[in-house]
This record gives sequence, C-alpha cells and structure tokens, in this order.
Amino acid sequence: LKVGYDYFENMLNFEKYKTRRDLLHMKMERQETP
Repeated sequence: LKVGYDYFENMLNFEKYKTRRDLLHMKMERQETP
C-alpha cells in the first residue's frame, strides 16, 4: 500500500508541475506577442 501511495503522490506532483510549467509557458508566450 505504501508503494501505491507514493506512486499516487508522485503522479499528483507531476500533474502540478506540468500544469505550472504550462502556465509559465503561456505567460511567456503572451509576453512575447505585442
């Protein structure tokens, strides 16, 4: 069960990281366009 929980937590962290990175990417693209 512990391994499954760690895996689930890693997936959540990965989703958070991916979302944050996508938001940063969108912000940077928005700044580039005048």
